[in-house]
Amino acid sequence: MKNCLCLLLVGTCLGFAQESATVDLAARRESVVTLKQRIDARQKRLDEVAGEIRDRSAKTDKKIEDLVKMLSGLKDSQDSKRRISDVKGEAAAGLKRLVEIYRTERRNTLARLAKDPAAEKEALSTDLAAMDKLAEKRIADIVELVKSMPGGTDVQKYENDGDTYYDNGTYYENSRISEAWRQNRRDKVETEKARREAQQALEKAIADLSGRRDTAKNAVNAAGLSDAEKEIRQQELANVEGMLQQRKAQLVEVSRPALTPEESASKNEADDLKSLLAEARSDIGSDVRKTLTLYREAVVERENIRDLRENLAAREKWLQENDPEAKKDK
Repeated sequence: MKNCLCLLLVGTCLGFAQESATVDLAARRESVVTLKQRIDARQKRLDEVAGEIRDRSAKTDKKIEDLVKMLSGLKDSQDSKRRISDVKGEAAAGLKRLVEIYRTERRNTLARLAKDPAAEKEALSTDLAAMDKLAEKRIADIVELVKSMPGGTDVQKYENDGDTYYDNGTYYENSRISEAWRQNRRDKVETEKARREAQQALEKAIADLSGRRDTAKNAVNAAGLSDAEKEIRQQELANVEGMLQQRKAQLVEVSRPALTPEESASKNEADDLKSLLAEARSDIGSDVRKTLTLYREAVVERENIRDLRENLAAREKWLQENDPEAKKDK
């Protein structure tokens, strides 16, 4: 009787084990299907976010380009005095802040590449190229604004009203300092200030990029690099060298005589432009912050998808090695 009971228990356990194995295989097969569906859903979401980032970036870029084009086509009048120059200076300062935002995000991306050996290197390298392109555009915009600041011209300082008189036998003409001369002097002072600041900034950028180029050269030749790592570092070196040549060309541009805009703005127009710029800077700042938030979400999503794909590969490998049906298909 005891022997029969033991056999019954053993048989029951074996039955449970076989059933468990069958259920486990079925569950594992189903988990692969579910995981593929999950990856597809996450990839679609990533594509949607990437599309929104592109659309937002394009719209923001157009807003900036339109604003720079409008400001570059204007100059101060005797009525507006230096208001247009001030607005251009404020616009250039805003563009500089945007460049710093791009550079900060670029440094964070480089740090992510260095920290995570499994990072999506190709995608992050594409991100770096996009950030460099945005920074280049904004720097070119700054140069364009500085170039549009009218330089001084030869203007007669004094003008007379046609009245003359004699005093103790000496002939005099009533004269006063010309308003045109005053405006010309204001233009010259503002232009020289803007150009000097731009030249100093470009000279500093050239020095920094020269140092980065030397560092990048050493990094490319470092021992023990994988082909992928070496390719990324070579791209970084090429980007730095390209930016260095661009900064040198821009330094020459801002040192040349100004291209004086044809259209003068009145005081009221200049005041309206100041308000327009304030609103535009607020809008653009908000747009950039939202785009950065989306970009950071996209980076996290890419990493999540990478992890899910690695998980899927491991599950498929297990099935190939342990699933009798998978072995039959080979």
